[in-house]
Amino acid sequence: MKKCKLTEKNMSNKHFFKTEQAISVAYYRNRDYPTVKKITRCANISRSTFYRHHQTASHILCDYEEFLFRSYIGEIKKYLRKNTNLRLIFLSFLIFISNHKAVVKILFRDGHKDIIKRMLNRIKPLVISDWRSSNDFDKAYSIYENEILGVIETWSKQYFSTTRLNQVLNEVLYLTRIAPRHLAYFTKSNSLK
Repeated sequence: MKKCKLTEKNMSNKHFFKTEQAISVAYYRNRDYPTVKKITRCANISRSTFYRHHQTASHILCDYEEFLFRSYIGEIKKYLRKNTNLRLIFLSFLIFISNHKAVVKILFRDGHKDIIKRMLNRIKPLVISDWRSSNDFDKAYSIYENEILGVIETWSKQYFSTTRLNQVLNEVLYLTRIAPRHLAYFTKSNSLK
């Protein structure tokens, strides 16, 4: 499989970004059965231009997901290297989502909500160590991820408004703080009783 051509460098290029916006609009106008031919006609671009952006029409959403995840990894690395507190990590997580809200909204609209879980999985060791328990939290963490996803989905209905950022951060931190007690039943040692 070819490497995704959506990169931070390419997306920061005004011409590339403008063309990518036209492709995404055309993709959603032809949502039932988007083909390269339909997308290029609707976006008013050549097939060769399309192929400079995506391998096929069916790869568009996967390309967006990979672009978003790679960008997030690059952003979160600086926080993971330092001994950063969870508040700052979650704040950067939410700011990242808000800054990339157009891509996240496209993915959410098409059912690709697991991107949030992939992103949360990168900070899983920090969250579990913050829970300060020797129990196996894999099942509990999976439930916790879905709770956080619920908060993010609700926020998405306000188009990831920055005016709600502090409230969403507090909700995420609250769920993180109560998770060890709230989900204790789902830890391996408790669920076997």
